[in-house]
Amino acid sequence: MSYLVTLTPLEPFLFGGDSTFGKLMNDEEKKETPDAGTYLVKSRQFPQQSAILGMIKKEIMIQSGVLTRKVRGEWVDKEIKDRAKELVGVQKFDILQNKEQNFGAIKEISPIFLMQKNQSYIKKVAIDNYKYQDGLLLNYNSKENIYDNFVCIQTDKSKKEDDIFKSIEQTGNKKGGAENSLFKKTSYLLKDDFKFAFYLECDYELQNSIITLGADRSSFKMEVKVDNNTLNYKLNYKDKNDYLVLLSDAYITIPLKQNCEFAITSEISYRSLINKKHVSKHNEFKKSEKVFLYEKGSIFIEPKQELIYNLKNENLQKVGYNKFSYKGQK
Repeated sequence: MSYLVTLTPLEPFLFGGDSTFGKLMNDEEKKETPDAGTYLVKSRQFPQQSAILGMIKKEIMIQSGVLTRKVRGEWVDKEIKDRAKELVGVQKFDILQNKEQNFGAIKEISPIFLMQKNQSYIKKVAIDNYKYQDGLLLNYNSKENIYDNFVCIQTDKSKKEDDIFKSIEQTGNKKGGAENSLFKKTSYLLKDDFKFAFYLECDYELQNSIITLGADRSSFKMEVKVDNNTLNYKLNYKDKNDYLVLLSDAYITIPLKQNCEFAITSEISYRSLINKKHVSKHNEFKKSEKVFLYEKGSIFIEPKQELIYNLKNENLQKVGYNKFSYKGQK
């Protein structure tokens, strides 16, 4: 069954990526403990696709009754582990995995995007008013932030970040006043009835719910309805060049310089937790190797077939990474 899932924030959210709070350190301390965190954290605009996968897995287990939830933790009882495996699989998403992983009833997740009423918005570099020629964007104004652009799929009209996201700043000390208690964080709320959305192909019939997501476990109203559409954006550049735009963050393992003529990109870091939760002992979470993703909205001009082939990683695309729209003339 195919669904449209929308997530409406009920409170400010913090999508922190791989940044965590820690004490303010000097340069020498940072070299010795590079993963100790920072006292300054700003939310990303979108949750990671892997976080959406984890949220869906947990919600399926809750709604199906296979997840036991008590004061001392959450777990799956031994007698129903086979049912849990059938519903959500046993594997954690691995961004470095080339072989397609099994996530049970979850067959495919689209890239997360924005919705306002019935209109869908994706992030895309704003080069519509420029023409690419001989290695240059003609008439490009360097003062314009062309990465701050969200385009409506239905109307092709654009909005800026400030039209959609309201920043919420909080500065202070954590309770207790310890050395590492200082923090400053910038969370977001969505303006003007905007909400997050994604398409989901799933063999389990999800119901509406209240879910938590992000570093602060912020609450979202999750609404689910049957919908056979997909996230589809058609590029309409009329010049002779080939264009490719990322609809999602993408893990590209080949050098761009040798595989496209021109690119406007931004990078974000990605890490995940690799160890399991324990009910009976202290959790010391370990993180995976850090990799860098090209951010959704990035544009590649005259991409080579090697780049397109590199993007077509079935395991990444299954979770909503490495999705793109391509307009080829040749």
